[in-house]
Amino acid sequence: MGTSRLQALLLAATALLAPGSARAEEKPPAPRPSAVELTSRLDQVSGQLKAAEENIRFVETQYTQRPEPGDDELRLRRFSNGEIQYLLEDWAAASVLFYDLVGDPKFRAQGRYPDALFYLGDSLYRQQNYIGARIYLRELLTLSDTKHYRDALARYLEIAGRLNQFTGLDEYIERARRLSGGQLPPELDYVYAKWLFKRTDLPDPERRQRARAAFQPLASTAGGKFQKQSAYFLGVLSVQEGDYAGAVEQFRPLATEAVQEPELQRLKELASLSLGRLLYELGRYDEALDRYAEIPRDSESFVDSLYEMAWVHVKKGDFEKAKNATDILLLVGPESPIAPDARILLGHLQLKLRKYEEATATYEELISTYKPVHDQVDTLLKANQDPVAYFDKLLARNERTLDITTLLPPMALKFATTQVEVADAVRMQKDLDSSRQGVDESKDIATRILQALDERGLQVFPELQEGYQRADAVDSALVRAEQWLVQVEGDVLRGRLQPEELTALEAVRREREALGVRLASLPTNQQELEARRERMQARVDELDRDAFQLGFELQSMSAISTAVRKWLEDTRAERTSQPEDEKEFLAQLHNEEQTVGALEAELKQLRSRLANERASASAFVSGEEVLRVQYRETLQREHGLLTAAEARLSGEDAALVARTHETRQRSEALRTRVDTARQVLRAQVQRRGEVIKGKVLAEQQILQSYHQEVASVSGDARNLVGRIAFESIQKVRKQFYDLVLKADVGLVDVAFTRKQDKTTEIQKLSAQKDKDLRDLEKEFEEVLKDEN
Repeated sequence: MGTSRLQALLLAATALLAPGSARAEEKPPAPRPSAVELTSRLDQVSGQLKAAEENIRFVETQYTQRPEPGDDELRLRRFSNGEIQYLLEDWAAASVLFYDLVGDPKFRAQGRYPDALFYLGDSLYRQQNYIGARIYLRELLTLSDTKHYRDALARYLEIAGRLNQFTGLDEYIERARRLSGGQLPPELDYVYAKWLFKRTDLPDPERRQRARAAFQPLASTAGGKFQKQSAYFLGVLSVQEGDYAGAVEQFRPLATEAVQEPELQRLKELASLSLGRLLYELGRYDEALDRYAEIPRDSESFVDSLYEMAWVHVKKGDFEKAKNATDILLLVGPESPIAPDARILLGHLQLKLRKYEEATATYEELISTYKPVHDQVDTLLKANQDPVAYFDKLLARNERTLDITTLLPPMALKFATTQVEVADAVRMQKDLDSSRQGVDESKDIATRILQALDERGLQVFPELQEGYQRADAVDSALVRAEQWLVQVEGDVLRGRLQPEELTALEAVRREREALGVRLASLPTNQQELEARRERMQARVDELDRDAFQLGFELQSMSAISTAVRKWLEDTRAERTSQPEDEKEFLAQLHNEEQTVGALEAELKQLRSRLANERASASAFVSGEEVLRVQYRETLQREHGLLTAAEARLSGEDAALVARTHETRQRSEALRTRVDTARQVLRAQVQRRGEVIKGKVLAEQQILQSYHQEVASVSGDARNLVGRIAFESIQKVRKQFYDLVLKADVGLVDVAFTRKQDKTTEIQKLSAQKDKDLRDLEKEFEEVLKDEN
């Protein structure tokens, strides 16, 4: 299936640019045109030559005679292009352009070097490439430039907080203070305060003291941009210090003041939630409920507030209201991470309210929902003697990025994704996979560039290619003009040729006409060039779509193969098949995987060829230069045969032929200019190609060192991710085990409480019975005495 389609695509791509063939149709001889008609034809040729002269003049003025820009001008152009991409927020394109600039030693001496450093660092930051951004921002901070210093420092502080790297930052802050006259601007002051708040290299008391000193001025500035945010951080610092009463006073204004801005609305919600928790800890339950009630229904903290409200009611002993809050929580957030704990709480509350049937149903639903998931996760961990090695091997075998969470049942997935460590580990693995893929793609691009420079030359430079195309179009127009001149000469000399001359002329003419069918397809102006470009690119795009579909099918086959191998490993303990059968099946599977791999490599090469052809198909039809030369040669042979008979002409006919010679001289002069223009363009291609080749070869050496470094780090990190994955899945298993255990204990509590209720009821009935008997005995005591 895949092989035959690939072969068809390869054949189609190979033949894509092959010239067509057509047989010249035999035409019956036409009567000799009149002198007026022949003169009109020569006028048309003169008009064509005039248009051709204008076109070649355009090529000369815009491409060949214009002085090439110097290195400084090229670097400034590159900077301008990068700045445009940055302003358009195309961070990837901007970072590529600026990376080349800041790596050029000659560009460092130019005044735009600090700007390029900032643009590059900020572009990398916005792509979340914090390590790369930190390198260039740190270099900018060491320069004497002050234009971007504050913005660069703000970015650098944010990155330092993310990466927990705090060395040497205080000196940058002091320099910023000096540049600002001793006082940092509020934006930078706020970022600096947050950086202090997040520092992990300081003892907690010192960290809190320095952060409080940084936030206090901002929080005290009435109407300041960061007043409320800073006040919130001061409240958090009070909580960390154990000063709950002080934190309440910090959070209360934030929770009660009306705000309009969306970011401040979220801050108000967080303040209300924090205030409710503090009041709960202080035993002020009614006030805590009031604060929780301030959180709107559309807030992402609404579900949390309901859960905490329920516990406040539990503390107050109001189990009915606690149950109502829990019911609402499960109604509005049934899929939230705290929903299982809320269900456990609901069962406990139903038990407290003596709703035994409802409590039993709640606990049984929990068990039926989460016990199968626990069993699946437990089976996953017990399927191999060494689960850590299992995950490492699974990651190593998977050539593409593997998300650890995909190994879990859907019900357990949300529990794993809420764990910070597994999310960070998977993100790290994806970053490393992306780095490795980037290095491989860069190496492939470098190889393709060198190959293109060696094999395609002109097509690597679109600007020069366009000039060459225009020169070629002029050349095709001159060939057409020469054809018209020869036809005019043939019509003039018709009837003046000897039989043997006529026979030779007809043979050459048939050869020329056969070539002319193919020559007619060559463009002679810009409009025809554009039309051909669209046709050729449409054909390439159609082939590329088929190739993409094949690639998707091959990826599906690879995924199936990986899934089959995982199933074999996970179910080995459950299967009863013989080891020889599995070994034979794995050998067949290995052969299929090798076949798929070979097809993927072949398809990759094909798509690379199609990408190259799409860029170059619009420029040249295969063999068109040879076709023009061949056609021109036949015209010259035809003209040579006619020249021998020109001596027999006289009068008006001789004047017509003389005019054709004069027109031909103009055409030859234009052809000389065309040849000169193409030589100049080829020389420019050669010079530019050598420059690019030198840069690419240097980058290849750097890429090789990157490849070794990434491979080393990837191996270590892959093993680390395997261990983190195992530990994370263990935590997920424990979470589900605890849920099921609590539900089981709840069922026991329900049964025990019901038993106690029944026992108490029986004891009450027994006591009542004894009392009633004693009353009866007293009532009939006199009667019994009389009888005795």
